[in-house]
Amino acid sequence: MAEPTEASPKHRLSVSPEATQRELRLCAFAVLDHYLSMHQVIAAHLGLEPVALLILITTTTGNVQRALRSDGLPGALRGSEPLPPGLVVPMSRRAIARVTGIPTESVRRHVDALVRRGLLVSTPKGVHAANRLTEDWALAATLRLVASHATCTERLMALEAIVPVPTRAGAATRK
Repeated sequence: MAEPTEASPKHRLSVSPEATQRELRLCAFAVLDHYLSMHQVIAAHLGLEPVALLILITTTTGNVQRALRSDGLPGALRGSEPLPPGLVVPMSRRAIARVTGIPTESVRRHVDALVRRGLLVSTPKGVHAANRLTEDWALAATLRLVASHATCTERLMALEAIVPVPTRAGAATRK
């Protein structure tokens, strides 16, 4: 992926509530179609039922949310190497239940099964996702997820629900 240069135009995307309301059904279909595509891609590679998939995705994103909130993303988040332990924040089963709305006992059962399959790693402070990014399927699945996201974004831009907003010259942009 090419990094933006000083000469390249920098844009942010903004949501247009008016256009979204005007095209509500089509916007909703685009987003839901993207959601289903993401589910199909991940489930096809991992063979997970929807509840287990939700728990895995919640845990995977929750483990690194603190690092993602920082202004400058740590370089260790890039690539596919295992993350340093300081960047991974294990999630408790109770936290997973709270975030997903799934009963704690169901979360416990699914987490135990995901640990047995090697998709999650159990620690005294909770669970975190195992690094699977070096496996052959990870790049292909990620490319399909990014393509689905691009298609969804293009549809929403065509509906003018998402519009580009030029940033000030030299202003920092979030990636």
